[in-house]
Amino acid sequence: MKKHIIYLLILGFALLSNMTLTSCSDSDVANANDVLMVNAVLPTKVMEGQVVTITGTGLEKTISVVFPGNVSVNNIIKIGNGYISVITPAGISAEGGTVTIEANGESAESVMTLTVGKPEPLRVAPLDKEIKINECVEVYGNDLEFITKAYFPGEDGKDIVVDASNFKRKATGSLYIYSPMGIKAGPAQVTLEDCSGKKYTLPEVTLSDEVAGGSEGGEGYASIWEGEYTTGWWWYLPASELDLSAITPEAGQTIKFTFTHHDAPQTFCLCDGWWGAPFIRDGGESGNNIVLAAGEDFLEFKISEGMAATMNGTETALIIGGDITITKIQIKTD
Repeated sequence: MKKHIIYLLILGFALLSNMTLTSCSDSDVANANDVLMVNAVLPTKVMEGQVVTITGTGLEKTISVVFPGNVSVNNIIKIGNGYISVITPAGISAEGGTVTIEANGESAESVMTLTVGKPEPLRVAPLDKEIKINECVEVYGNDLEFITKAYFPGEDGKDIVVDASNFKRKATGSLYIYSPMGIKAGPAQVTLEDCSGKKYTLPEVTLSDEVAGGSEGGEGYASIWEGEYTTGWWWYLPASELDLSAITPEAGQTIKFTFTHHDAPQTFCLCDGWWGAPFIRDGGESGNNIVLAAGEDFLEFKISEGMAATMNGTETALIIGGDITITKIQIKTD
């Protein structure tokens, strides 16, 4: 009888302990998710007009985001539990600083600090020759990743707008912008525009209405994949997802990858569907495993024989790795 009583006491204590632990665990999780906290602010270099994403906990309660210089934003887009986004306002402190979240008497400050971008085009090239249609106006300077448009004088008196998504290269220190069809030949000043709407008139260059390479149709790209895919570890892109109705991939053609904007260096690795290693460029861990500079949102290189074979096949077309989000893959048509 004594042993039976002891057994019942032990069993009851065990059940009570389990209930207590479970209750505490659930409560702790709920409380942790409810605590107002900022984990990250991206990007960390900003300027007026740019979208900023903030991650953390308790953000669904947010009523305002205070930027450096005590500039408050109340127009908040809630992406989901733990994510909000806002547009960087005008007037934030040029020295930068932390971001503060405010919610019903509570506040939470970011650990990381924001810096403020200030686009500064310093020089253009080439200056010693005419720039033909489909050749590039090269711009060098600082914080050029915030440039969103370029304006070329048109032969009809109206400006031709080239969106940044069509630049050959866009990085923090340089832009390569294709001269478009319809430009006015002769001395000209190209104008740039940043995400805040501010414009920058570049030094004079000489534009030509001759098409580079003698093609009347001009240089263009055929899009073979569009979407939004973050590579993570490895992305096995199936050949069935490629749209090859407008072009057939061949070795030696130029392929162009477009990425979402990033303010920090990102890795990019590419193999053909058989794990062959095409050459992208020098300067990385290997010829097919490179680092994209901050703001380098586009990449062009030649299609290898292995890539051409697997892209035209029926299984895996390309194997892509790194920590980058791809939005478009194109092949140059001429």
